[in-house]
Formats: sequence, structure tokens, C-alpha cells
Amino acid sequence: MKQTIILEKGDGELWGRLSYDPGEDKEGFLHTTVGANVAEITQNIRDLVTDSLEHELKDDPYWAGVNPNDIEFNYVYDLTAFFEVFNAVKINVIAEKAGINKALARQYASGVKHPSAQQAKKIEKAVHELANELLQVQIA
Repeated sequence: MKQTIILEKGDGELWGRLSYDPGEDKEGFLHTTVGANVAEITQNIRDLVTDSLEHELKDDPYWAGVNPNDIEFNYVYDLTAFFEVFNAVKINVIAEKAGINKALARQYASGVKHPSAQQAKKIEKAVHELANELLQVQIA
């Protein structure tokens, strides 16, 4: 089973949340935690799912037969969390690659302003372009 952890930075902490959509006839269950890093948040979410499977979700068909240790997670970051976790990535470089004003990008990264979906996609594309460039690097 694959699940997505959404990572956000707020109030000086890194937050993670996992949610699922069980369908129109039932309410979803929201797992939320804080942690010092992505590994801690992932473990906390895994622990929350384990506990939920013993209690609130024990009869939920979506989770039937799921072993929490077998869940694979992918991660979605808001910009403040991204630049916190990947602090080696320079905001100004990404802004330039994305064609976004550097001061505005810094405001996005600090959480002062929030990007539109279109701006967020530009930044995501610039990050992926940088990653592809780095994959081509050979060091002698």
C-alpha cells in the first residue's frame, strides 16, 4: 500500500499529515503529527496508523489486512517545509530557474506569502530540473 505524507512547516515545527478518502458514505480519518525531521514524522505516522488499526480503523475495509510496516510513503512538501528539509537548495537559484522574483520566492519559503498552484508548479519544475542536472554530475 502506498500513502502520501503531506509535510508543512508551521509555528517553527515540521508537521506531517496522512489522510485517506474512504468514499462518500464514510468519514476519513486524519493522522497528524510533528517531528524534528522527515524520518521522525514517518515513524510517528506509522505508529498512529498502527494504533488506529487496533481501534478506529479495525473494521474499515480500506485498511483490511494492511501491515503498517509495509506501507510505502511518498512525500508532498509545502514550500516552507521543502526549503527547511532541503536547506542545501538555494532559494535564489530555484527562483531564477523558475523565472520567479527572488524576493517573492523568499517570502514563499518563509511562509509570509503562499504561491498559487501555477507558481508552485513552476518551482517544482525548477527543483526537478536542478535534480536532473545534478544526476548528470561526475566527479573525478
